[in-house]
Amino acid sequence: MNFELLDANKHDRTSFDCGAPALNTYLQRYANQDQKRGLAKTYVLADQATILGYFSLSAHAVLADELPPSLNPRAYPELPFLLLGRLAVDLRFQGRGYGDALIFHAFKTTAAIAEQIGIFGMIVDAKDENAALFYENFGFMRLSANPMRLVLPFSAIKRLVQV
Repeated sequence: MNFELLDANKHDRTSFDCGAPALNTYLQRYANQDQKRGLAKTYVLADQATILGYFSLSAHAVLADELPPSLNPRAYPELPFLLLGRLAVDLRFQGRGYGDALIFHAFKTTAAIAEQIGIFGMIVDAKDENAALFYENFGFMRLSANPMRLVLPFSAIKRLVQV
């Protein structure tokens, strides 16, 4: 198994089913297009052509006023984040720790990017309460204005990838 950028010619997107139609559709129809247009990068955990899981990353700006007071530096109206757009594991492989492996790979990718450009943290829009709880287990904090939107400051990501 390897983490790789999605390759439409190599990876079988059609058989992927995580149980969430919107996440399946994104991988099957839009991920490759978004990647070609430079809107997002989709990383897959794959065994040859079989996709066990995936996540997408893209640049994003967050209004400082939306952040929890402990994270708001008040120096800028907007702050740079990486958006963890989607994260999903195929039903055939759920319950085996692949979700954790995917998010840690997203953290490592974010840490590597942060060595090159400024990033204040990672933001994610949880699809449901179970997803929000999953992200909270890694230290993500909910935004009061939108409790399904969660943030994780880069300082926390740095600690997580060093462990």
